[in-house]
Amino acid sequence: MGEDQTYMETKTKKNQIIIYGAGGHSQVIRSVLELSDCSVSQMYDDKKSGWHHAATDVNPGIRENLDNFPVTDAPVIIAIGNNLERSEIAGMMEGSNFINAVHPSVIVDKTSVLGAGTVAFAGVIVQANTRVGKHVILNTGASVDHDNVIGDYAHISPKAVLCGHVEIGEGTHVGAGAIVIPSVKIGKWCTIGAGAVIIRDVPDYCTVVGNPGRVIKTGKHR
Repeated sequence: MGEDQTYMETKTKKNQIIIYGAGGHSQVIRSVLELSDCSVSQMYDDKKSGWHHAATDVNPGIRENLDNFPVTDAPVIIAIGNNLERSEIAGMMEGSNFINAVHPSVIVDKTSVLGAGTVAFAGVIVQANTRVGKHVILNTGASVDHDNVIGDYAHISPKAVLCGHVEIGEGTHVGAGAIVIPSVKIGKWCTIGAGAVIIRDVPDYCTVVGNPGRVIKTGKHR
């Protein structure tokens, strides 16, 4: 989970930001940036069919312009909600100046770390000694308690609760309102259903739903 940035380091950035992605998720990130005295200088996207109606002046993305896409020192955030697509674009844009978007209401303990490219929306709380990976989405009102480890490209959905000493693997999506009890480890590229209550460890590539959570699908079904 290299390229870590402290919360205070990312909070002080006051730049013109490039957003990669033009769907609804990008509009929330734009709002967060504007509340933090930043503004969007350019937007890129690969899928015109997915553009939000408020997105304007969107440039072709890296898939359409792989050889000549402008990887510069300008700060950029990948605004793509799909975890796998976000990881693919990040790989293609290796060497870019990825920064964070953190809503002013977010509370991040001074001992915790957010990886580069991570976004944290309104009402998020990250407690002590937690490490959040690169390009993670901490969505509205998510609660991340002490000593958590969240892998790169994960998505912690609105109102999800991660208790203490929880581990979330790379690319895993924890659904809205889900609860993970203390010391549980969830593998990589899992899907945790909305409202699920996870009381035991979950292997890689599993889909889990219900209370208590039960595995309903396994295998590389990303």
